[in-house]
Amino acid sequence: MIMLLKGVFFDLYGTLLIPKNSKKAWKNWFITFYRLMRWYGLKISKKDFANACNGFFTRVELLENDEDLTIYENKIRKFAINLNIKLEKLEIKKIANECVNAWHKYIKIDPETLPLLEALKNKKSIALITNFDHPPYIYSVLSKYHLTKYFEFIAISGEIHIRKPDPEIFNISLKKIGLIADEVVFIGDSKEDIEGATNAGIKPILIQHQSSKRMLTGNDYFSKKIAKKLNLQNSRIKPWRTISNLRDLYKLLYL
Repeated sequence: MIMLLKGVFFDLYGTLLIPKNSKKAWKNWFITFYRLMRWYGLKISKKDFANACNGFFTRVELLENDEDLTIYENKIRKFAINLNIKLEKLEIKKIANECVNAWHKYIKIDPETLPLLEALKNKKSIALITNFDHPPYIYSVLSKYHLTKYFEFIAISGEIHIRKPDPEIFNISLKKIGLIADEVVFIGDSKEDIEGATNAGIKPILIQHQSSKRMLTGNDYFSKKIAKKLNLQNSRIKPWRTISNLRDLYKLLYL
């Protein structure tokens, strides 16, 4: 165990929130996106639209962003422009919210999340570090599951414009909490989580839920493949510890 552990930082999706079915989540996102774009004038086939959506969240965009829109909403705006569809801001926001709601229909809170955070809250400083391009939705989800009160700081990539594995998102969180890297562990489920925490000097704990074969490690939509279970074999950076359930943290953190 780490000497003088004062803080525990968490990833969100795949860690505190887990998939009911990751494949269905992405399929529902796509179907909803396609239906709405058809409503606003899309003419291409579903197959062509699916191919156009490949890498939607991770592709590099060259057009300037509208400051009144989130990164996710700007991606929708630029995507529509490329398909010769003009959307008003309210229409973009409607599409963004309906699509992410469709995706989230197949996400659930891990039943161990609330008991764990409750056990931690008076003993350690807790922060959340998540990659997500639509920050307002994260706040609504945290409120829905009554999670907001547990976090002293919430770092959302779409809000601070830094994404894991960039260690700076961890450094900012440390500074906001008032701790140093040696006093903190980070729990996450992805390669980006492990590499980012390690490069920030924080000991990473990899969680690989054994209860579901369909892990939420896929951070993007692809028409012909679903992201497979996390594999760190090709990474030089290894987790400090690996767990299969949030319950494993009680013993590991001496709770």
